[in-house]
Amino acid sequence: MRKSYFIVGAFGLSMLLNACEKKVEIQLPYEGDKIVVNSLIQPDSVVYIRVTRSVPSKVFDDAGYKDIPDAAVSLTANGVSLPLQLQTIKGLSYYVSGEKAVLGQQYRVAVTAPGLKPVTGTDTLVAAPLANAATAQRNSNRVQFTLKDRAASADYYRIRIYRTDAGSGQVTFLLFRLDPAFNNNLVDFFSKGNYNSLIMSDERFNGKPVNFVLQTADPLTGDGDITVEVSALTRSSYLYFNTLAAQKESGNALVGNPARVFTNITDGYGIVGGINTKRMTFKIE
Repeated sequence: MRKSYFIVGAFGLSMLLNACEKKVEIQLPYEGDKIVVNSLIQPDSVVYIRVTRSVPSKVFDDAGYKDIPDAAVSLTANGVSLPLQLQTIKGLSYYVSGEKAVLGQQYRVAVTAPGLKPVTGTDTLVAAPLANAATAQRNSNRVQFTLKDRAASADYYRIRIYRTDAGSGQVTFLLFRLDPAFNNNLVDFFSKGNYNSLIMSDERFNGKPVNFVLQTADPLTGDGDITVEVSALTRSSYLYFNTLAAQKESGNALVGNPARVFTNITDGYGIVGGINTKRMTFKIE
């Protein structure tokens, strides 16, 4: 399988769907048709579940990832069944819950379809990240914010930056890296390249406040809003995003073996993962 099997289907987090995806043509042995389930579950949002059928890695056309029209999809929270409604959103089919997800509950998605192995995926939800004080200056390429990590547990994060055009409202995700002049305790994440997301655990700063200084690829100019998006991830969501990033990197490399993307879907592919996103939006000063 290749990266395209695991594109996130959580429409409720609209910023996830608007991010750019770079195609990486990676040839991996095909293990036969399987059910693919994608759902990122955010507290205080309804649950969106995307169900498709896998295809061989030699199929490079995204139109090849077809819905499974006769699939039976169920969602439970702490063992209690939640009703789902099939909706078409931007031309794609989603199974959508009538209730919003709640912290402290475990969510389980189960899918059956004729001729395919039944699959399940389970995860919990995570508290919102303690991020604040996001700022940037006009004509500079530095964006700063503070993150207070919780000491009682292992925590995982994803950081992204995007601009919202003042006139059209169009969202553009910005390329960035950690500014090497700062963040000395995060040296493992320094890179010569720029990325549209930074995925990390709290191993280097567990229980401590960290002032992040991000360096955008281009200076911040013009009108509109800048948003720093900090997402707290469960371990499953972290492993999914981290291995997805690794596969993109292995796809760009001239040598080396392609990385497999993490999945917590038993007998299938994809992800059912908890995520809790805080967005800090501000005008460029």
